[in-house]
Amino acid sequence: MAEKKKYSKRTVVGIVLLGTMAVLTVLSLVFYGEIYTAEGWFQSNPTHIPAFDWLLALAPRLFGCCQTLFITLLVIYVLSLTYAKIFRGTPRRLTIGALVMSISRVVVWVVCVIAILAIWGVDVAALIAGAGVLTLVIGLGMQSLIADVVAGVFLVCDGTLQVGDIVTIDGWRGTVQEIGIRNTKLINYSGDIRVANNSTIKVFVNQSRENSYPTVIVGVPYEENLQHVKEVFEANKQRIREMCPALIGDIDFNGVDALASSSVDLHFGATCKESDFFAAQRQMRGAIKTVFEENGILVPFPQVDVHMPDQT
Repeated sequence: MAEKKKYSKRTVVGIVLLGTMAVLTVLSLVFYGEIYTAEGWFQSNPTHIPAFDWLLALAPRLFGCCQTLFITLLVIYVLSLTYAKIFRGTPRRLTIGALVMSISRVVVWVVCVIAILAIWGVDVAALIAGAGVLTLVIGLGMQSLIADVVAGVFLVCDGTLQVGDIVTIDGWRGTVQEIGIRNTKLINYSGDIRVANNSTIKVFVNQSRENSYPTVIVGVPYEENLQHVKEVFEANKQRIREMCPALIGDIDFNGVDALASSSVDLHFGATCKESDFFAAQRQMRGAIKTVFEENGILVPFPQVDVHMPDQT
């Protein structure tokens, strides 16, 4: 028996409100003359009760607001579907689509607000004329916001950052989830989300354009013969590769990395996709340890030499 899909309270409320606006929009179109004209239901039949007549006079405006909001949401939904069809495929197209959708959403909502103000009798022409001067004043005080928008456009146009890229920004490594008109969202392997203003992204490392080269350090005891270790590794190289499905090529033995206090540290590396970087490291460590143990090469333990003074 199929499980019933559960919806959150927020989703249910949203569906109810959207459905209500859709019904009111259809009614306002079907009964346009009865709602909006002077001879309509709400204007031609006063009750001579001031408060009630005032509420009736507001009805056409409320219908108009519901109609405007519903059309706005419908336009945004259609634009989302359209951009999803047009800007799909490559990460660059997805990134441009996300930015264009963010700008379109802002424009549509601004038009919606202006239309609602016009419904309530606000002089929109004068408001738009005054908005020019107001925009100049606000612009001087919102230079950081303008810088974020301009930086976001250049990030997308230059192609240096795209949705799906794995990048490191200010020491924080994550996958680019969204490039908006103001900020960029990154999500790391544990699901944490970091939001960075576009204008603050000065230097970053994009790790997705080429394959990565994860490395691991494996220590062996000083007593172990390095030539024997190398021979064991070469003899089991293919087996180690099979134990590491995240790798693209064979593992390289790059020699001695350091002479530590209790071990000789050996350096190994391989090629993998950036998205498999940490998985590849874990698999390499496990595979090398397994092979070394099977061939008698043990993990070194801390060693301390104690020198006793001569009592004679």
